[in-house]
Amino acid sequence: MKPRSISRFEGWYFLAVALSLVSTALGWSDMSTYTDAVIDESGANSRGMGLVLLFSSVAMFLVLALIFWAAIVLSRLGAARWVLAVLIAYAAYSVGKRIANTAMGLGLVADIAAVASAAIAVSFLFRADARAWFGKDDGQVSDQV
Repeated sequence: MKPRSISRFEGWYFLAVALSLVSTALGWSDMSTYTDAVIDESGANSRGMGLVLLFSSVAMFLVLALIFWAAIVLSRLGAARWVLAVLIAYAAYSVGKRIANTAMGLGLVADIAAVASAAIAVSFLFRADARAWFGKDDGQVSDQV
């Protein structure tokens, strides 16, 4: 049976994923316009390529989110929680830069909420019951030779 911290991690983690998707939906028009402009500027004459790129990016995000969830919850890989913690720290840094450089909008508010939810989720992975859940993958050295 999963410890309480792992169950709480799942709830907060999937909330963060959902908020990231909301942020993407709110900024879709701006991202689409920017992507099309970059493709046009490069000299490529491929209409619709920006849309394909954006959908591919969202699909890749969802696949990676599920891989991290599976590595942590299903496979109990302790190293995955450290990698996720580093990625969340980088996301917090990136959102901090956006706060300093752009006007506050709904998309940015959703990004802040997503990063905060992800940080809360990751914090549950470092509690005592979660450390026991990871066992040997947590960096513990076995006494057996």
